[in-house]
Amino acid sequence: MYIDDVGQRTLADCSVLIVDDQASSRLVLETLLEDTVTCIAVSSGQHAIDYCESHVPDLILMDVSMPDLDGHETTKILRSKPALANIPVMFVTSSSSDDEQTKCWESGCVDFVIKPVNACTLRNRVKSHLQHKLRNDLLEQLIYIDKLTGAYNRHYLDDYLPRLVKEGARNISPLSLVIFDVDHFKLYNDMYGHLDGDSCLWKVSKTINEALMRPMDKLVRIGGEEFLAILPNTDLQGAISVTERLLKLVYDLNIAHASSEFSRVTVSAGIAVKEANDNKTIDFVMLEADKNLYSAKTSGRNTFYAPPRANKSSVKSYSA
Repeated sequence: MYIDDVGQRTLADCSVLIVDDQASSRLVLETLLEDTVTCIAVSSGQHAIDYCESHVPDLILMDVSMPDLDGHETTKILRSKPALANIPVMFVTSSSSDDEQTKCWESGCVDFVIKPVNACTLRNRVKSHLQHKLRNDLLEQLIYIDKLTGAYNRHYLDDYLPRLVKEGARNISPLSLVIFDVDHFKLYNDMYGHLDGDSCLWKVSKTINEALMRPMDKLVRIGGEEFLAILPNTDLQGAISVTERLLKLVYDLNIAHASSEFSRVTVSAGIAVKEANDNKTIDFVMLEADKNLYSAKTSGRNTFYAPPRANKSSVKSYSA
């Protein structure tokens, strides 16, 4: 998401995920809020987790008492995932006991309301938390976003990447890193000027960023024309598929580049994977991806290079 997008968001742009196993309760909450925000309703804690893996809501209204995964356990699972940990959760509970309230706070909620829900209280608490969320989103974007390209910056990388490494070890899942570099970018700047160079970087970044499918996938600008795509829970083959698609999308932008052998702007990429059970440090994996990027560039550019068997694939056919 880009800074201007965040700054222009209002309550009407926000989404609230309603999680309740009873259809009547979901209907009541939706009816009370639908004139203020976009509501999405699911019937279980697992459905809520699955939804959040692909769409990040601005607020979750979570019923406490549900079969299988109750509200407390669902919230704890969401809190354990770096990409989902900051979604505010408001519990809806039928108990007002001190023990229940303590349990709600310890689970990581930002607030709770008691059943039967008071319409005025619910609306105003939801509005208050969403307004707070919008302010926090803008602040985080100002801190973590590279203003030129709209990608995340190194401050974000320093905060986000260590948490992903821990999550991968805990869940025994791989973490893939893909370093992209705009081919012949110095020649592009020399020929077209720095203003067009800035515009080129913005277009490439926007294209790659919007093409990343999952909320957990992040694009970081790590150098002048160099970007890092962070792909949690993604193995080598998955990373290769993503990289092939992204290289094609940049190629298809058809940004003229007379000093390139392809007559347009292209990118090269290096892939590296940290398996949950290996002993590689994340710094070593970053270095490995950078070395593979160098191999891609020396192999003709507009291509990528990946382990473990110098698995190289070219997108030169897209010039046809």
